[in-house]
Amino acid sequence: MAKASPLTAETRRLLALAWPVMLTSLNWTILHVTDVVVVGLAGSHQVAALGASRTITFPGIVMGLGALTGILVHVARADGAKDLRETGRVLHEGVLLGLLLGLASFAILFGFAAPLLAGVGVAPGLIADTAPVVQVMALAYPFQLVTIATSFFLEGVSRPARVTVVNLAVLPINGVLAWALATGALGLPALGAVGAAAATAIASALGAIGMLAAAWTLPRAEARGVRDLADWGRAETWRGAWALARFGVIPAISSGLELVGFSILIALSTQLGEATAHAFQIVFSIHNVTFAIALGLGSAAGVRVGNAVGEGVPQAAAGRAGIAALLAACATGLLALALVFVPMLVVTPFPATGAVHMLASGMLLLWAPFILFDGVQVVFVYALRSLGDQVAAGVNGILAFFLVTGGLGLLLVQAGLGARALVLASGLGMVAAAVLNGGRLFVVTRRVRSRS
Repeated sequence: MAKASPLTAETRRLLALAWPVMLTSLNWTILHVTDVVVVGLAGSHQVAALGASRTITFPGIVMGLGALTGILVHVARADGAKDLRETGRVLHEGVLLGLLLGLASFAILFGFAAPLLAGVGVAPGLIADTAPVVQVMALAYPFQLVTIATSFFLEGVSRPARVTVVNLAVLPINGVLAWALATGALGLPALGAVGAAAATAIASALGAIGMLAAAWTLPRAEARGVRDLADWGRAETWRGAWALARFGVIPAISSGLELVGFSILIALSTQLGEATAHAFQIVFSIHNVTFAIALGLGSAAGVRVGNAVGEGVPQAAAGRAGIAALLAACATGLLALALVFVPMLVVTPFPATGAVHMLASGMLLLWAPFILFDGVQVVFVYALRSLGDQVAAGVNGILAFFLVTGGLGLLLVQAGLGARALVLASGLGMVAAAVLNGGRLFVVTRRVRSRS
């Protein structure tokens, strides 16, 4: 049998790493889409409350995710260098950091839900119904951040399928609980958006237990030191957690501000009426599905670029990132074509009135072409982080999604564009991110090659 070319071999390696992360990301997305669907059965007001809660819960969890990105980078580098024990040490440091961040986030969201909602511009009439949703979601934060920390470790050691198995196992539990608690099925109280948040919190706790078990039972867990619980009592573990936190500061700030940009759009949608808020939640949920595909390839690119650094061949990073970007462009481009041709078919599964479906369909048609840029930019971001250039990637994200998306959203809504303003602001931010991060990656990889 003929030996595969380096291009083919690398493509296969990327796809092997990407597809489990895609499924994991889709699982996370489906979890949130399920919330929108089941809460939709309780009425548009409850969906608007759910959407308004995400103006502060989404940025919080994404900031936590950004703060923990150093786990993936350092584990991938150590794995590339064949330093198994170091991968286990990073896991312990990362789980500790995730737990501390989760507890801090819980305290902030639970204690200051209403002021935070008012601060981001949620319609005053929605705050009273939205604050309890935020407080219940706050319970999920410690579990979710421990889950993210452990999943980054598993992805970094090229075991993403274990992450997928755990998340797929939790998904139906969340779905049934959300349906029962939101609608009052199975004799439970009908809690609407609060019930969906409670279901997410319960599912998150189960997911954290499952993810830790997945790491504990790795074939070479002993060699990696995964089961060395003595690490938790060492000062080195706390110092390592602090080092991971320093690495993740800019990605966390960037990720948070990026989501604040989208949260501004969500808040603006509540000011345009409940129908627009509901329609935008549908479009935002569909966006999360398409983004999950790109995120899988972004994670794969991050692992392979990190491996290249650990292997001592950083000059290989450009080619690996380029292949991943091309794959992301192809995947998201095909999805964009599907959305352009059948937008109504995509939005109708979401329970809503005919007017909401028509509005969501029009918004989706305008937004679909932009997702190609969204797919490419996330690959560039992960590659830059693995090359140690997370600061520049973070600044680019702030410029693209906070200033361009958030700023344009405010300006275009004030200009009277209505629901179209939300979609255009989102899409143009994606274009800006692709251009800025692509340009930066070109500069960095050229510099690396010149030094090799």
